[in-house]
Amino acid sequence: RHFKPLTIHCKFPTECSYTPPPLTQHRVFSRDTDSSSPDAAEQILPVAQLPDPLPSKIPKPRGEVSCISRGGYNLQEALGWPASEYEETHAFVLQLAHEYLKINKSWKLQAQPRLAIVYTEAQKRYPILEHYDGNWAVGDMLRIFLKNSCSCDAY
Repeated sequence: RHFKPLTIHCKFPTECSYTPPPLTQHRVFSRDTDSSSPDAAEQILPVAQLPDPLPSKIPKPRGEVSCISRGGYNLQEALGWPASEYEETHAFVLQLAHEYLKINKSWKLQAQPRLAIVYTEAQKRYPILEHYDGNWAVGDMLRIFLKNSCSCDAY
């Protein structure tokens, strides 16, 4: 007899990395310290007093913004903000672009000091933008806008 092989197709969600709980972290004790003395026990901080790890910034997604067919991402979906917040922030960033940048030039031809002004002004108005590593949220909004405005001038 011949039996067909049994196959099962399972799709598992991607694993998210997490910070281990503070109790499992490695601690090195000095050889000079006597662990049996009452003073040694007082030096160890209880879990409630351990310092919180610094919050890390949100990394830029893989791929190029708005190039979904080539492995890129949709900026609004990547940010995960409510539509009204995204539209308000996006409108302000575009207003700053009109004010400080040459909108008929591509991203690479923009003056870096003027881009820095746009980043700073956007972060002053919307502090949530400080949580994005390397200002990628504002940078992507500007890249899309400048790409579209630069290509409109070509026609």
